[in-house]
Amino acid sequence: MTLTLFADGVENPANLSRIDDAARLLGASCSQSITGRLIAVENAAGASEIYGRRPLRGDATLAVGNERRGVSRKTLAAADEIVVIPTQSRTVNTLNVAAAAAVGAWYVLRGSGPQARAMRPETRRPWLMIVGDDHVEVGSSLRSAAAFGFHDVLLEDRGADWFDGTSAVRREARAAARRHKNPLRIHPTSLDSASRYEEIVLVTPSGPGISLHRLGLTHGKRQLIIVGARPDEMRTSEADRMKIATLGLESVGPAPLRLIASILLAEIARQVGRRRPVPGIAPRPPKFEKGLELIPAGEILFIEPSALLEF
Repeated sequence: MTLTLFADGVENPANLSRIDDAARLLGASCSQSITGRLIAVENAAGASEIYGRRPLRGDATLAVGNERRGVSRKTLAAADEIVVIPTQSRTVNTLNVAAAAAVGAWYVLRGSGPQARAMRPETRRPWLMIVGDDHVEVGSSLRSAAAFGFHDVLLEDRGADWFDGTSAVRREARAAARRHKNPLRIHPTSLDSASRYEEIVLVTPSGPGISLHRLGLTHGKRQLIIVGARPDEMRTSEADRMKIATLGLESVGPAPLRLIASILLAEIARQVGRRRPVPGIAPRPPKFEKGLELIPAGEILFIEPSALLEF
């Protein structure tokens, strides 16, 4: 069983480098040729959700597309399967292409249950703390947080200069976060604030810990999920209420924040779920201040254009 990542028309060298990182961390490879079953990641009509699938068996190629245009028509036509990563934002409905490659590959390789359905999913959403030192990685992670339905995020800025950087650095970070349409509220914080929460989950890319999908990530505002920090940075007084979760990635060097944060956020979104449809209640029709109405046939007066000109 092998998985190959295919960057279909990706232009940005930094994104290509991060796709290579995703392949390295997931035990996959990158290639411009197709091996085995072709799976395209694209928000296209008829695409199946990345959730609720069995682990990969056999060889496959996972294709991700251009930063603006997405996967090419040629690749979509050749694909054996098209999958979509469900988002929950009206304004930020895509991920960075490297983040999408990491999320797509993680679920294709491991499989998962379907996305949950809940009456009030927002009450199940935990707090998220991102710890980062690179402005683009932080920005891309914040983009993913908004796309997966978060409205507030805690950020420990360790040199990413999100709050106090130069105008050039802040501009690049905000572009990575899609800040012009990203309504996310970002709160400066530090690891010391973790002591306020009843339950802490520290997520690591690899090493010892509980597999992420085996941990409950739906305990609402009493639960804090931390990504980007190391276990040895946490206070010993928090050990009794802290769990270490691992993504099970390969231990082959540093893991870029946007990749591990996006996988984590996708799994939180899967567990928190979407609002369950209420049976028997029809969708509320739109309301308009004015509208066009048909009038009875007897009240219609037909006028020739020439009569209007004479008038």
